[in-house]
Amino acid sequence: MKRYFNDKEKVYSKIINMLCKYQGLSKKELLSILKDESCRYLFFLLVNKYECYDLDILKRDFPSVNKNNMKNNIKKAKEKLLLNKHIRDMYFEAEEVIDRAK
Repeated sequence: MKRYFNDKEKVYSKIINMLCKYQGLSKKELLSILKDESCRYLFFLLVNKYECYDLDILKRDFPSVNKNNMKNNIKKAKEKLLLNKHIRDMYFEAEEVIDRAK
């Protein structure tokens, strides 16, 4: 069930916390998420799905993100979702974890 009035900040922080835990990183090492290809694609897929792609929120943690590279990363992540089983499995597992945490 889609929630129309969800708190985007809250969902965004759940995504970040989950990816940090998966990578074994602290919040200070957050930029490392974008260096790992599968985590980067997973991050942009989840941000897109839960509609937390507000640039102000993203720029706070990832200063290099802008509208164009965000669109390109989302597009590439959607392609990888179809082609790469590992990313697809990670995506559905992450989706399940986030939905359970709500």
